[in-house]
Amino acid sequence: MAEEKESEAKGTGNKEGIAGTDEDLLVPLMDDTYGYLTNAVHTGLSKKTADMMPFIYRVRYDGLCLFDVSKIDARLRVAAKFIARYDPGDVLVVSNRVYGKAPAEKFSEYTECMAVKGRFVSGTLTNPNIKSYCEPKLLIVTDPSADYQVIREAVKAGIPIVAICDSNTRLKNIDLTIPGNAKGKNSLALIYWILTREVLRIKSENGEKFNFDAHLRDFISRAEPKPYIARMHEIQRLTQRNRKR
Repeated sequence: MAEEKESEAKGTGNKEGIAGTDEDLLVPLMDDTYGYLTNAVHTGLSKKTADMMPFIYRVRYDGLCLFDVSKIDARLRVAAKFIARYDPGDVLVVSNRVYGKAPAEKFSEYTECMAVKGRFVSGTLTNPNIKSYCEPKLLIVTDPSADYQVIREAVKAGIPIVAICDSNTRLKNIDLTIPGNAKGKNSLALIYWILTREVLRIKSENGEKFNFDAHLRDFISRAEPKPYIARMHEIQRLTQRNRKR
């Protein structure tokens, strides 16, 4: 087990697909604060779809899927370039995931794009008669399984969709996939922190002012899981422990 974790951390460019060195990546593999592995960005779920298989390099000893870090990094670069092409007022970011709300709102704050604060109201993209109605030209969602309603409306309105996708995600209607852990608070914080920094950096190359001094902790959700969710996770841990015995 120790050797396995060490192998994940090294990033030696082996057949498992981790990028060769930290210099190849937007952030280091292992870093006390900003590391991909430190924040479990590469850790998926025990369930996986055929759509997400190209982004997964193996299944861990405990059944969890592990994403190819180099592909996460590459998709973050592509997504940042794509988002930076749009005027901030034409971009909408949404998160119905509790742990995704804070980082999504921070992304909105720094990039000056629109954000849905609170729960997404049905009809926001399709009903001009409601108060929350808006007409973005690009949608960013935190997890398609939780943000299915806004995706449905974006499809009807012909709006392209960028999504953070976990190992169990089906990619129907998703135009640009960012593979990664879409459930963990630290993972979502780092993904949005990187996107924010890269979007602002790219825009600065086009003459816009680049000023991004936010710390990762500013993007991490302070929300606590509901008691029944915490209990469910505890039961799952105990079940896995008993199986190993």
